[in-house]
Amino acid sequence: MAPLKVLIIGGGVAGPALAFWLSRIGADITIIERSSEIRATGQQVDLRAQGVPMMKKMGIEAAVRAVAVHEPGTQFIDRHGRTKAFFSAAQDGSGRQSITSEFEIMRGDLVRILYGLTEKLPNVRHLFNTTVESFTQDDEKDPLGKVHVSFQDGTKGDFDLVVGADGTGSKTRRLMLGPDAPDYRHPLGGYIGYFSVPSKEGDSDRGTWCQLPGPRMARMVGTRKDCPDLTRVYMIAYGQDDALDKAHKSGDLAELKKGWADLYQDGGWECERFMDSLRNAPEANDLYSTPFEEVRLPKGSWSKGRVALVGDAAHSQTAGGLGSTWGLIGAYILAGEIATLYEKDKSSPSAAILQAAKTYEEKFRPVATANHGGSGWSSSLFSPKSNFSIWCLHAFAKIAASLQLDKAVRIDHKTAKWELPDYPELDRNRS
Repeated sequence: MAPLKVLIIGGGVAGPALAFWLSRIGADITIIERSSEIRATGQQVDLRAQGVPMMKKMGIEAAVRAVAVHEPGTQFIDRHGRTKAFFSAAQDGSGRQSITSEFEIMRGDLVRILYGLTEKLPNVRHLFNTTVESFTQDDEKDPLGKVHVSFQDGTKGDFDLVVGADGTGSKTRRLMLGPDAPDYRHPLGGYIGYFSVPSKEGDSDRGTWCQLPGPRMARMVGTRKDCPDLTRVYMIAYGQDDALDKAHKSGDLAELKKGWADLYQDGGWECERFMDSLRNAPEANDLYSTPFEEVRLPKGSWSKGRVALVGDAAHSQTAGGLGSTWGLIGAYILAGEIATLYEKDKSSPSAAILQAAKTYEEKFRPVATANHGGSGWSSSLFSPKSNFSIWCLHAFAKIAASLQLDKAVRIDHKTAKWELPDYPELDRNRS
């Protein structure tokens, strides 16, 4: 039998992770990316909860630690820059977590590490400047059925499995579900943006957050620092802003910059400096901006036939804190389910893929979406609008920091008790 032929659309976190695991069963894998090179960009991400043992299982702990951002902790400050509460990081090698994770890493570094896992493997091919135009599938009853893919350059290819790992706005998801399917991105009522500015003396290496009062929207501005020359600025705003809505629809960088700068110009602390850089400094051209939203697909729709979704394409929650973790784990579970069934009977790859995609969702969906559709009370608590509510937040944070309550806080019960599945087939074929 010829090896499984797999197309993975998206070269961020989940896509390369899936390629790594499927390479262990000898699959012939193509990863495509619409950009001209690996998109090793983005701000700080972290690995939490089951992401820590997942990282170790993949053999990348040393690589992650080598480029980890050594953030000493997180502080809340007022509009005059005065520290009101400080939560130290858990960096004792135990894998414990605080507000600042033990495994903080720039997204670009994580992408490079994952790319390196398959870069030189003979059965994994990386293609850039490549997108899918359309695809069709053979009947599910055909044991050797394929997905017939047309690429944007006019070429075609047949695959046993196609996987969309192309993010919240996934084109693969739209093609898989069909033209009449609704947009399953659910707005959560707010926006997040981040960009880089030139550093200046006195910029803290702590993760720093400042709540800004305002009658219309709850706003926060924050900084993180991973290198000497640049300071990373984060903006989080809850509510609705017409200018930002219009800018997101247009995708125009100049409009996005103006929308954010107008919203934060009068914020206090370092906002004037940050917004001046946003408008004028070339370093700020890395601005990334998106509305808060969740991808809420109906049960049973993470896959359709031989096409499946992983990572944010299946279950995105903007800035939920577990995106990278779930991207790694979902890829592992999908690969593990395929390996388990395919190794038992290689005569019918379709049957293995069809059942594996369904079982992957059944096992992983409950934990990956455990925090979806929440009430938003935590967002309201940490994004107050009035001076008095900000004072209350700082008072609470000061008490919590003195009692080290952050070290006692854990992820939700459903997530905490969930254990990674074990797939001997992936370890047995490690070579």
